[in-house]
Amino acid sequence: MAVGRSLLMLLGLLGVAQGLPNGYVWGCYNISKSFPFCDSSLDVEHRLDDLLNRMTIDEMIGLMSPWVASGVGICNFMDAGVPRLGIPPYMHLVEFNTGVASACYGEDKCATNFPGPTGLGASYNRTLWNMKGAVMSDEMRAFNNLNWHRGTPDAPLSLIALTGYGPNININRDPRWGRNSEVPSEDPFLAGTYAENYVRGGQVGSDPRYTKVAMGLKHFAVYSMETNRQAFIPNVSMHDLWETFLPGYRLGFSPEHGNASLTMCSYAGINGVPSCANGYLLSLIRKTFNNPDVVVGSDCGAFYNMLNSTWYGNHYAKDIVDMSNLTLSAGADQELGDSLWGNNETGGNDGLSQLVSIDPSAPGKIRASVRRSLKLRFKTGMFDPVEGQPYTQIGAEAINATLHQQINLEAAQQSFVLLKNTNNVLPIGTSKKLAIVGPHIVSQRDLMSDYASDNVCLDTTYSCIPTIGGVFAQRYPQGNLLSAQGCDLNSTNASAIPDAVNAAKAADVTIMFLGLGHDQEHEGEDRMEVTLPGQQLELFSQVLAVGKPLVVVLINGGQLSIGSVKDQATAIVEAFYPSTRGPDALFNVLIEGVNNFGKMPYTVMPAEDVYALDLANFNMSKPPGRTYKYYQNTPEWEFGYGLSYTNFSISCSLTAAPTSPTISIQNVGPVDGSEVIMVFHRVSDQIRASAPHPVPKKELIDFQRVAVGKSATETVTFNIPQSAFAVVDQNGNQQVYKGTHYLDFTNGVFTCTGTYNI
Repeated sequence: MAVGRSLLMLLGLLGVAQGLPNGYVWGCYNISKSFPFCDSSLDVEHRLDDLLNRMTIDEMIGLMSPWVASGVGICNFMDAGVPRLGIPPYMHLVEFNTGVASACYGEDKCATNFPGPTGLGASYNRTLWNMKGAVMSDEMRAFNNLNWHRGTPDAPLSLIALTGYGPNININRDPRWGRNSEVPSEDPFLAGTYAENYVRGGQVGSDPRYTKVAMGLKHFAVYSMETNRQAFIPNVSMHDLWETFLPGYRLGFSPEHGNASLTMCSYAGINGVPSCANGYLLSLIRKTFNNPDVVVGSDCGAFYNMLNSTWYGNHYAKDIVDMSNLTLSAGADQELGDSLWGNNETGGNDGLSQLVSIDPSAPGKIRASVRRSLKLRFKTGMFDPVEGQPYTQIGAEAINATLHQQINLEAAQQSFVLLKNTNNVLPIGTSKKLAIVGPHIVSQRDLMSDYASDNVCLDTTYSCIPTIGGVFAQRYPQGNLLSAQGCDLNSTNASAIPDAVNAAKAADVTIMFLGLGHDQEHEGEDRMEVTLPGQQLELFSQVLAVGKPLVVVLINGGQLSIGSVKDQATAIVEAFYPSTRGPDALFNVLIEGVNNFGKMPYTVMPAEDVYALDLANFNMSKPPGRTYKYYQNTPEWEFGYGLSYTNFSISCSLTAAPTSPTISIQNVGPVDGSEVIMVFHRVSDQIRASAPHPVPKKELIDFQRVAVGKSATETVTFNIPQSAFAVVDQNGNQQVYKGTHYLDFTNGVFTCTGTYNI
């Protein structure tokens, strides 16, 4: 308690109590006002030089590792600041993947929580992703300006600053990975385009002088397994590295695309070398991806995992000094979740100080790291007067604003995928007798992806989230709705199934909400089963036997193999984790006919093919193959597949040169809708047979989403560069092979193909 009070006092002295937003440099108002680093008329590099020249090496180290005595959890990483120069302590980790990780500021002032990223990936909508970034950066700025805090146990000490760790763009490599709900796709181009637009929306605002918030990509780079994650380092070929695991990050980091400011080096690595000590991987960001200012922070505890003294880690380093040398030399800048780098005075283990005493090059590396970290704070305006900065004026009115909730609702509606709709049973309308059944009709927490905000509701529970059952009871005509849960998500108890059966018998049509929840898929544990858990299949079978139309809605993150349900259900909708606006979005879509469906962002394989794959094998092409690029058998649902309540026809205007193909989309059905057109590149059998490396069956190279009114026709034009015809060779290089190439233009149902000889 004394530690906490001392920190609050220190933060107050350093500006918070003076009305400055958290993290802003109070010294530029008084004790350091005359120093060049506080002169906003000078360029940032000049100001950084001046500031670093005034700092001791110990003060620099104090900005690189957690100040343990602060009382803030070391994963959240509160640094020690530089009090004598008026630089306050700064908390570096705020999760930013689905909602701003925060406590609620008041009634109806909890952070907006978007649908899970897998659902957002299914929207194939660049504009929506950009809007998500704008919404979340508005709210992060509001929390920062209000000197508000996270909802973690270290609150109220954990004051929110302006560095947000998100998005997570690891890929859906294996359906069993516990964190599939956190990422947008199995496809690196789709995931990278999501990152590019989300980051642009969050970092770039109305004032070009400042970065609105600094966003970080997780988890760089080859990470998609929870089992033994502290120690496991996969073997990855250069072909797989550059075809599958890096392209999304290139789009996220490259200045001409996402220009992300931060990254988190992961627990994993490649070929025996952990990410946080992997100079090859980290140099790619700053050199190959041309973003030299990216700040690299460790995943929580990743440094400690390297120590030879741990019983569970990868034992890559001999001791603390060796670990400090390996990580600093590789290009890591910040230590989250450990205090091994830090000075003894701030509660650390003196790793960097000991390194400085024996390695003359260490001070220069430390200075370079701290320069990158401080540059972010200059870019966000923290060394400049708050007057005249528009982002410092954003207040509580932005948190959970009406516009934000409207965007969130639209995001949910565009995240759903219509997989089957026999006899156009959907939308149902309001005239029929309807039964809603299944475990998810009562879900609240289990409508959310991992890494939602710290507090979703003011009372710190999930009680404020409307349930599907509650929304349908409120909005469906009274007397025409029956409901019965039937079973839990994962239980052996089948005693309530007869209630669901009776409801279905009394109804004209039944909607059954099935799927997974947080207990089945989450960080820290992979799931070994990819089928519906508990009594859900039994519930489906007994309600199916009633013999009336049965609509299945799946709520989940990672892929679900549903087997015979695919053939037996009347209609199927994949809803992923739709979040707080999900119940209303589901009513709008299933009942009222809102028609803005997405497409599948991953391949759903039959369960037996998933189990044939070794979870720890990262070879993407090993039979039966991973993702749509290499999977050899018949999937339950293909990547990019998805239907609509209306019917579209597509026609292609293709020329001999593929540079600017034009696609016409005609709505020949009964209602307005929106459609996604995807472009895939594939090569001829002759090229495939002669290539000395795996070649994907096809590869997504572009997409556009377009709204098309009833009876209307819209056109989209794609710009196809020569590089789009390249494939990745065995050395990780892009190669355009001579021969026949194809471009498939498709909405996931109908395809037209252009043939090109190169």
